[in-house]
Amino acid sequence: MSDQAVSSPASSTPAPLSAPLLSIDDVCKDYPDGNVRALDHVTFDIHSGEYVAIMGPSGSGKSTLLSILGTLDRPTSGTVSFDGKKIDASTNLDELRSQFIGFVFQSFYLLPTLTALENIQVPMFGRGMTGAQRVDKARQLIESVGMSDRAKHLPKQLSVGQRQRIAIARSLANDPRLLLADEPTGNLDTVTADSILELFAQLHEERKMTLITVTHSEEVADAAQRILRVRDGKIESDKMTGR
Repeated sequence: MSDQAVSSPASSTPAPLSAPLLSIDDVCKDYPDGNVRALDHVTFDIHSGEYVAIMGPSGSGKSTLLSILGTLDRPTSGTVSFDGKKIDASTNLDELRSQFIGFVFQSFYLLPTLTALENIQVPMFGRGMTGAQRVDKARQLIESVGMSDRAKHLPKQLSVGQRQRIAIARSLANDPRLLLADEPTGNLDTVTADSILELFAQLHEERKMTLITVTHSEEVADAAQRILRVRDGKIESDKMTGR
């Protein structure tokens, strides 16, 4: 595997925790319409159970990288592997995402006509669960994010921070091995943002899941165990935070 994309000293990169959950090897992403290379020979591994922040200014390539990590997009060249298996043209990306990956977006994307509890159940449909099983699991999840008293509320009846908590609960509906969060505190005030970071830390600790956040915020990045800094489509540094 190429090591040319990581410019930081070897001593600053994390020691392997296990076999990599995600391997990114010499990945490039080009957008031909604008003649733009969003990712430029990027290489790194992420191990099961890591809490990683991907940080960089607007236009650095971090959102493109998140899309590729979450299999929402494919690289122009290079390889991406999930749990030791190379993702290629034969990979059913919808199935991979639905079984193993959860997403938390800055804009929440809650369905406005469904209650909080119903929104959490949406990813469970088509998974062979009965209605009672979906409701029971949704109740467990809404309790885990401290929102049981808002179960019957519609999104418009919730604060911005409450909507984000419901979105996080929904992202856990299928017990993903990997949770990806795109600017998860971008629309939140400082107090609410801090509570969301505390929730992420709690979920990471309790569920032992792999958590990746994309952010331009130093505070959000500092909450992670490891920070990948992206600039001009390259990994500028890869360091542990000491957490």
